[in-house]
Parts: sequence; C-alpha cells; structure tokens
Amino acid sequence: MIGKFITCFVLCWLCIANAQGQLLDSLLKMVVENSPELKALQLEYEAELMKVDQVRTIPNTQFGIGIPALRPETRLGPQLIMVSASQMFPWFGARKVKGDVVVSMSKAKYERISVIRLELFNKVELAYYALVDLKQKAGIISEILKQFEVLKQLALTKMEGGSGRMTNVLRVELKQDELKQQLKRIEASKQKYFAIINSLTLAPWATTIDVDDVGVELFEFNLKESRKKISEHYPLITMIDRQIAASRNKQLVNRKMGAPMIGVGLDYSIVGERTDMIPEYNGRDILIPKLMISIPLYRKGFKAKNIEEGLIQSALEFNQESIEQRVIGQLLHYHTDYKLALLEIELNEEQIGTTKKIMDLLLTEYSTEGGSFDELLQVQNQLLGYELELSTAKKMVNMAVSNMERLINY
Repeated sequence: MIGKFITCFVLCWLCIANAQGQLLDSLLKMVVENSPELKALQLEYEAELMKVDQVRTIPNTQFGIGIPALRPETRLGPQLIMVSASQMFPWFGARKVKGDVVVSMSKAKYERISVIRLELFNKVELAYYALVDLKQKAGIISEILKQFEVLKQLALTKMEGGSGRMTNVLRVELKQDELKQQLKRIEASKQKYFAIINSLTLAPWATTIDVDDVGVELFEFNLKESRKKISEHYPLITMIDRQIAASRNKQLVNRKMGAPMIGVGLDYSIVGERTDMIPEYNGRDILIPKLMISIPLYRKGFKAKNIEEGLIQSALEFNQESIEQRVIGQLLHYHTDYKLALLEIELNEEQIGTTKKIMDLLLTEYSTEGGSFDELLQVQNQLLGYELELSTAKKMVNMAVSNMERLINY
C-alpha cells in the first residue's frame, strides 16, 4: 500500500520538486559563498598550512666574533681577532615529520569545515521546509474559507426561506474569523524562518523568500551501507583520523628529537706578525673546521611524550566509536520519523478523499432535504484538520530526509 502511494506521489510532484530544488540550491550556494563562519574556518585552514615551512626550518646559524682583551701569543704571532660560525642540523627526517604533523592537523581543521557546512545546509533546509509548510497551510485555509462562504450563503438562503436559523450563519462567521486570524499568525510565523535563512546567507534582514511548493522527498535507507559510509567518511570521524595521524607523527618527531643533532662550524683567527723574530709562516692566520654533535642524555621527557601520545590516540579512537554510535542512533531515529510521516500522509490522503465524499453528500442533503447543519460544520472542520495534518506530515518527511542527508550525504 505504501509503495503504490509513494509511486503516485512521485509522479504528481516531480515538476514541482524540480523547481523547488533549484531555489533551495541557490540558497545553499549563497551559504557557501557568504557564511562568515565558513570563511573564518577556511582562513584558519590556510593559516595552518603556513606553519609547514615554519616547523621545517633548521636552527639559526650562529656567528661570533671575539677580540681578546689579553692577546694570546702563538708561535706565529699574537691572535688579534677571532671569528666563528656554526650550524646545527636535526637528525635525518626530523624536519619532514614535523611538517607531516602540521599537514595532519590542517586536514583535521579542513574536515571541521565540512561539518559546519553540513550543519548550515541542514538549518537552511529545515527553515525552507517550514516556510513551504506555512505557505501550503495558508493556501489550504484560504480555500476552506471559500467553502465556508458557500456554507454561509447556503445558510442565509435557508434562513430567508424560513427553514434555517440565524445561529447557523453566525457560527460560520465565527469560524471564518478564526481562520482569518490563523492566516495572520501564519504570516507572522514566516518572519522567524526568513530571519534564520537571511542570517545564514547574509541577505538583508528585510528579505522575504517566496518558496515554491514541494513534494515529498524519498529516501532509500540501507543500514549496513550507511554504517560503512559513516565510519569511513563522516567528517567528524575523518577529522579524528587526521588527529590520530598527527599524534603518530608527533611520536616520530619525538623519536627524531631524541636522536643526536649534528653540526658543522668554522673558527677563523687573524694572527699578527711577530717582531722579535721571523719564524716560517710568520703571522699566518688560523682556520679550524669543526664537526659537532649534540646528544640528549636525559631521556625521561622523550619517553613520557611517547606515552602521552599513545594515550591520546586511544582516547581519540574511543571518541570515534562514540561518534559513530551516536550518528547511527540519530540516523535510525530520523528514519523512524520519516516512515511515520509517510504513514501519516497515506492516512490523511485517504481521510481527505472520504471526507470530501461525505461533505458532498451532506451538502446535497442539506440543500434538498434540510439535513443537519451541525454535522455539515463538523465535517468541514474535519476536512480542514486532515488537510493541515497532511501538510505537516509532508514537512516532517522532508525534514527527516534533510536530517538523514546531513549524516550520510557528504
């Protein structure tokens, strides 16, 4: 039964849904282009990438110059000025793994952009479907007002013919006033959703959105495939994968930093000539190439850092498992809402069809035989209720689809 209903509904709403999709897509595009939050995250990501070259730099080259206060004497003459230069180098591969840490952290930040984008899209879609629902309900109420006007004229005709009562006319007018007030409330309610969309798209606050009518969005659900997709591609889980990779790279950096540092240097001394005698190579300067090594003897800090990162990785893996379970639970919850809303649509469609038949029969009976006006009003109110519930059920289906897509469509 649900399958036939769904097929019928798709055919009826195909053209309308296509137009609606175009307008909604334009709003989502505006979110991507204008959202300050997304722009801020993008700039933070780009700034993070700039750290790669920073962490891969080698230590500063050291230069020194010395003028002895008490000149040391050498066999070839006194030392006048001493100049030195030295450069230390991290252990082989240390600079690369430092850059890998930054790259992993920047990728984690980029996944955060995907998370926020999905959340913003979802907020726009929910507000959009709420506006569509309000528009449809306004149309339903306007149409029902026309039907109540028919009842009013029919009651007036009966009253003028002496077979009706003025109270019937007044009761219809009361209902009309109530529905007109409801239309005003609907118009006022739209402002809340206009504000949500305008705040996310950065449109002027006074901008109104003329939404198109929308059909029911269908959703094919497979728990096994959805679970696999979530575990492999859900942005928050992927973000933690990047953080785990960064933590492992930090362990590599820690091991590299625990290795010796190698340095090279050069000392040069300017030597003056001796005057008391003239030895061979008198006044020859001194040039001393140097090879240096820096060995970290205290190892406890490196061991503690390695254990720390291992604990961090374990914690992140538990976080991944927690997020996966939470997301799957939310997905099942939204899918249940989706199925319940489809059942509501099916029920209300049937009730509307039956109620309209009853309404036609009662109108004919009241016009010709003077049937119960109370029953006529009651059925008209029931018809209104079923049509409003149908609109709400359509909204709930589309909202459930939007919520599910936020969890698995990225």
